[in-house]
Amino acid sequence: MPPLEGVTAVALEQAVAAPFASRQLADLGARVIKVERVDGHDFARAYDSLVRGEHTGAVLAELGYDAGTVEGLRSAGAVR
Repeated sequence: MPPLEGVTAVALEQAVAAPFASRQLADLGARVIKVERVDGHDFARAYDSLVRGEHTGAVLAELGYDAGTVEGLRSAGAVR
């Protein structure tokens, strides 16, 4: 069993360093929910568009966790 299984972390972050830290939590078993800005998401997504039209670093950092605005996450069933 991963050491952080059963832990939920809510991440209010942007750019690269904080999402990378959240990725470490997810890799250790935590459920990470990244709440993004309503007016355009994380500005770092615009750095490049090499992976499915998104910033390479954001895609790699956010593997394994839910990300979106509160309303988007609620609509997707990730939060209540």
